[in-house]
Amino acid sequence: MKKIIISIFSAAVLLITSTGMAQTKNTVEEIMVDGFKVIYKPTNNQIVSVRLFIKGGTANYNNEQEGIENLLLDVVTNAGTSKYPKSEYNRLLDKMGSTISGSSGLDFGNIALTCVNRNFEASWAIFDDVVNSPLIEDAEFKKQRDAMVSNVKQEKSDPDSYLTEMAMNDAFANLNYDKNTNGSEESLNKLTVDDLKSHFKKVMNKKQTFIVVVGKIDKNQLIEKVKKMVRNMPTGSYLPAKPTMLSINKSTLNTEERKMATNYIRGVMNGAAYGTEESYAMQLAFGILQDRLFDEIRTNRSLSYAPAAFYQTNINPCSNVYVSTTDPDQAVQVIIDEIKKIKTVGFSEQEIKNQKSSYVTTYYMGLETNAAQSQGLGVAEVKGTYKNYIEFISNINKVPAKDVNAVVKKYLSGIRWSYLGDLTKVKSDTFLQKL
Repeated sequence: MKKIIISIFSAAVLLITSTGMAQTKNTVEEIMVDGFKVIYKPTNNQIVSVRLFIKGGTANYNNEQEGIENLLLDVVTNAGTSKYPKSEYNRLLDKMGSTISGSSGLDFGNIALTCVNRNFEASWAIFDDVVNSPLIEDAEFKKQRDAMVSNVKQEKSDPDSYLTEMAMNDAFANLNYDKNTNGSEESLNKLTVDDLKSHFKKVMNKKQTFIVVVGKIDKNQLIEKVKKMVRNMPTGSYLPAKPTMLSINKSTLNTEERKMATNYIRGVMNGAAYGTEESYAMQLAFGILQDRLFDEIRTNRSLSYAPAAFYQTNINPCSNVYVSTTDPDQAVQVIIDEIKKIKTVGFSEQEIKNQKSSYVTTYYMGLETNAAQSQGLGVAEVKGTYKNYIEFISNINKVPAKDVNAVVKKYLSGIRWSYLGDLTKVKSDTFLQKL
């Protein structure tokens, strides 16, 4: 029976892998339409995912306008358009089962359309009008702004959300990532309809935007639709902000008192530049470190429910450790001990082999939806090239064990700790010890 189960599981993995390979290999195409980039991936299923990406994210606005791009994309995807007033806009989308949404993060914003193939024509017409003629008016602006202000207030009361902002503001002080993509009460309340209109005009150009389309769509039909959509879009003069590489060479501690049963701790460290050979080695290293911290902190010592270690492959990269615990001194010591152990002893060949297998499974499971694929392709393109998404497994598998150990020694030389909780439990010597 065990052999049968193993055989079935192996067959399932092989099927997923084969399907994923068939879906990704040699099918993604880059097309330039009148100076506008289109990343096109045909599929055989009946769902179509379209995303218009806006490069820049937090680099597109100053601290006084924190949250403007998120608010803008909320408004333009909810308020209707010149051809489709809000009630008609919502009625038509609901009738077709189509959705149009928008959001903005650290490195990019996007306007996303999801629909079934048979409704692509009608759904695209609405999407086109959102891109070209959105309604940015007082009523919807105030509604969405009030909702964002409410969310910001809730974020402050949520320890994990607040800790994330603390850690990013500390590590990236006076840089683009010290801005909250959701804004602050102060910044949101200062924004006006005219500010949103100006921002939309500034970012909606051919150099700063591109589109990803994943679905069963005729390429020539798509080209004609895109050509019509961008016919009046200016070329623009967008230049991406230069990536910022952190240089954390010693540990520091940033604390804030909050009376809670649990203390929340996050440490930010250096990270390798995205898309480089070192970045793939770092992803493997932090995948293994995550497993080790789970075993040591949760399983063996019951110090935390969900300790974490992760490498953020942003344009401005960093690596992180995280724990929520009632015993911060002991939990932090375990994290530091594990990092020291890795720097001196390194990872085993078997650990690295197992981690590569884990990434293979995760990657192909991520290909199950067209929306996930359009997101993956677009995010990779924002950071450098969509080809990094397609070639991810190949690049991961090429990493030798010595490189995985080397990146830990090279980049993990200090931790910028952020601590939210009971300050009487903070022992500075534990946090500030040398790695």
